[in-house]
Amino acid sequence: MKIRMIALAGVAALALAGPAAASDATGWYLGLGAGWDQLGNVKIDYQPGSEIIKSNTSDAALVVGSVGYRFADRIRLEAEIGWDQHSATGDLLGSGVPPGTKAGGHMTIDSFLINAAYDVPLSKRWDFTFGGGIGAGKGDANLTTGPISLADGKHSGYMWQGMAGFNYSINDNLDLTLDYRYRLLSVDKGYASSFVGFVPQLKDLSEQAVMIGVRWYVESAPPPPPPPPPPPPPPPPPPVKTFIVFFDFNKSNLTAEAQSVVTEAVKTAKANGFVKVLVTGHTDTVGSDSYNQGLSVRRAESVKDAMVAQGMDGSSIAIEGKSFHDPLVPTGPGVREPQNRRAVIDLGGM
Repeated sequence: MKIRMIALAGVAALALAGPAAASDATGWYLGLGAGWDQLGNVKIDYQPGSEIIKSNTSDAALVVGSVGYRFADRIRLEAEIGWDQHSATGDLLGSGVPPGTKAGGHMTIDSFLINAAYDVPLSKRWDFTFGGGIGAGKGDANLTTGPISLADGKHSGYMWQGMAGFNYSINDNLDLTLDYRYRLLSVDKGYASSFVGFVPQLKDLSEQAVMIGVRWYVESAPPPPPPPPPPPPPPPPPPVKTFIVFFDFNKSNLTAEAQSVVTEAVKTAKANGFVKVLVTGHTDTVGSDSYNQGLSVRRAESVKDAMVAQGMDGSSIAIEGKSFHDPLVPTGPGVREPQNRRAVIDLGGM
């Protein structure tokens, strides 16, 4: 009971130490732990027909080492070796033992266990862990009273343990552990003794322990996946391929505004590699078809000349006139419509 109370107090202290995702480390690890172990009374049964004698033992240290593997689902499997040695102390207990008879010697337990445990995530760095183990243990007894040997020898037997506690992740590869364990070694076998004709048998040896330890993961935790690449930038809008130059009534010369439109068309053609250009002249519906045909051609020629003057190759610029047969704004005959008096520059239009 005393050990259980100490275990609960230690667990509470560790849990309240401060906030700190539980470790996601996986793979192989090495563990080392030590703590306070209580063996209690060692019961010696002398056959045939004798009463059981009990020998008190001192509390001692339990030391364990382990190698294990932690899976992605937080289940751990490990192989563990352990050692503890308890001195026989105090009075021997039994109805046939004279009062004041003192016990001496020691009781040593070696263990090899296969443990399985599950780590339950509690917060960013805390796990609650529980599990158990089965395997084999060896009880090395050297129990005496004065010059008399009560039980002497070494025997192996079946051993198991249950455990529960907490893990604190110091970093991705190192955990600090605190746990409580109940262990039992079955060594109901005969030992040597000074009592002629009697073969002492030790009853099951049960232990309770509170331990602290460290667990070091040999493999580094996998790095987080890289962030997804940013989406590609949207493609630039296609360059403007059509420019419109407007003219005054019955005119083919370029106004200042028309000249700026031609300049912008030349810059676009050079920047985007347009080597073929078509310039088409148009008129409104005032006048005859033949007159307006000539006017539409002159307007296209004016635009071509301005483009050549700004460095364009004249052989790559074709012109044509359409009189009033392709109006931008449909009208009846004889209508002065400004938007129909135009020349259209089509880059790449040949």
